[in-house]
Amino acid sequence: MASYHRNLLILSFLVFLIVAMTGLGAAFTDEPGKQGSFYSPIIRVVPDKGFIMISTHSGVLWLRASEAALPHIGKLPVGGLLDVVIEFQGQPNPPIIKSWKLASGGSACNVFDGNTCVTAGTK
Repeated sequence: MASYHRNLLILSFLVFLIVAMTGLGAAFTDEPGKQGSFYSPIIRVVPDKGFIMISTHSGVLWLRASEAALPHIGKLPVGGLLDVVIEFQGQPNPPIIKSWKLASGGSACNVFDGNTCVTAGTK
């Protein structure tokens, strides 16, 4: 019986390790240039500084707007669901927003393709 509990404990630890490694690696990476994507609610928008905050499976993440996205992030609604593609810059720099599609929430910029903003009903 003690052997069963020990094996269960080892298995639980291994599962935890795998989940922790893959979860943290997806949101916090030191590999500049690596692209990633998140489907997340928008927690906060700071348009004058060029940042938005989203939630990930491993916590919250600040994203910085690219030069092309900067004029449009103020149009994103807090609480809206965002499908965002980002490019990691390496620690301690925040990831850069490459593109997004707003899945829920009203906005004058539902789709940003990396260069231009597409308003609702035009695409």
